[in-house]
Amino acid sequence: MLMNAPAILNEILQALRDLYEKGEEHIIYINKLPLTEEDRIAILDTLGEGQVSIKLNSKTQPAEWRETGIYGVWIGVFFDRDNKPILETIEITTFPRLASSQGEDIRESIKLLEDRLKVLLHTKR
Repeated sequence: MLMNAPAILNEILQALRDLYEKGEEHIIYINKLPLTEEDRIAILDTLGEGQVSIKLNSKTQPAEWRETGIYGVWIGVFFDRDNKPILETIEITTFPRLASSQGEDIRESIKLLEDRLKVLLHTKR
C-alpha cells in the first residue's frame, strides 16, 4: 500500500524546482522515513535509472550514489565497515556533495603534488 511515496515525490519535485531556480540543494534521509516496500518501489520506479554511478571506496565510511533518470536527483547509500547500509538518501543536487573533493583533501593534495614534483625534479638531474 502506498502511504508516503506521493508526498516524497512531491518534495523531490519542489526541491528540484528550488535547485533550478535558487541553486538550493536538498537531502531526504529515506531510511528515517516510514516507507512501505510499495513506497520504495514506487519512488524508485518513478525516478528511474540514470547513467552515472559514483563509488567512494573508504575504509571507514564507504558510500555510493546513483543518478536517477531525473537529472539532479541522486540515490545515496552509506555503509558501515561491514558493508551494511547505515544511511540512505535522496539528494537533489547537481553532484553529491560528499562525493566531491573536500577542501582539506585538496590542501593535502597540494602538498603531495609539491613533494612528488620535487622528487621528479631531483631524479632528472
